[in-house]
Amino acid sequence: MDAIMNDKMGVEDALKESNSFDAEIREMAESQLKEEEKKEKAAELARMSKRAAWTNLRFRIEKNYANKCDDIEGDALKKSLSLLNSLKEGKIEQEKDGKKETITFTPSMYEKELEKLADESVKAIAKAGEKRRELMRELEQSFVGYYSYSWGNPFNRINRAIEDNRR
Repeated sequence: MDAIMNDKMGVEDALKESNSFDAEIREMAESQLKEEEKKEKAAELARMSKRAAWTNLRFRIEKNYANKCDDIEGDALKKSLSLLNSLKEGKIEQEKDGKKETITFTPSMYEKELEKLADESVKAIAKAGEKRRELMRELEQSFVGYYSYSWGNPFNRINRAIEDNRR
């Protein structure tokens, strides 16, 4: 500004001098750039840390759901084998009025019990699925302002691979 106000300097020289960067300005600019770079790196690290936390929670939710489904399937397997053994023996124990009694077990009764077992398993899996969806809503709401919808892409690929390989 001093150069512009100097009447003894030509206009061109005054403008050039006022627009030039002296050593102090260059140092300030370099310092500002370094600070901005540090802030950008810190922000990136914070975002990556949030993504890692989200990913960890998502894996745990998916693993818990898979374990619950495995438990339901394992229980159904044990019960179906028990029903088959009862059919082979032609007898099954039932509880009636608080007392266990052995009755004749026929193929039609076996089919009915197997359907009941499938219905119970489907209900249990649906309940586990509802719990998973509830936890997923909680997870999404815990990371408001982040692009967590895109963070789920690897999980979608993993889940598709699991489903594709079940067939």
